[in-house]
This record gives sequence, structure tokens and C-alpha cells, in this order.
Amino acid sequence: MNILDELTVYRPWNDQEARDVEELLRRLRSGEELYTRVNASAHLTASAWVVSPDRTQVLLAYHNLYHSWAWLGGHADGERDLLNVAM
Repeated sequence: MNILDELTVYRPWNDQEARDVEELLRRLRSGEELYTRVNASAHLTASAWVVSPDRTQVLLAYHNLYHSWAWLGGHADGERDLLNVAM
């Protein structure tokens, strides 16, 4: 299933998320370039939580640019498989 199909069947959990999904759908359907950083107003990223089997620990990475800890992921940079981007 591609991202457009997944977002079409996705059930948002609140009003803000519903608006965000609609905006993503609008941009994807318009053919706007979202898979690279050439788009100054929006581009796709993907991230994931890596959690220990007992759910007592998470894996974080230190982000040198922002001087903070963050979950793992990155920019699509042309990759259309967002699961692959997250991994």
C-alpha cells in the first residue's frame, strides 16, 4: 500500500490530526514534490520508536544540530518507501 492509500483509510485520533491528514492528501493528490527537500514549504520525513521488549527503555540519538535527544528517523530525500526511510 502506498502513502496515499494509507492516508485515505487512516482514522485520525483528533481534529488537528484530521486537518494534517487532509493537508497531506491535498498535497499528494496535487502532485506536489514532497519526497525531496526542494519543496520549501513541506517535505516528508519518517521516524520510528525503538523500544525494548519489556517497554522499559527506548533508543534515542543525540542530535548535534539541535543539542537534544530525539527518536530515530530522517528525511525521505527521494526515497518513496517511508518505512525504509525510518529504518
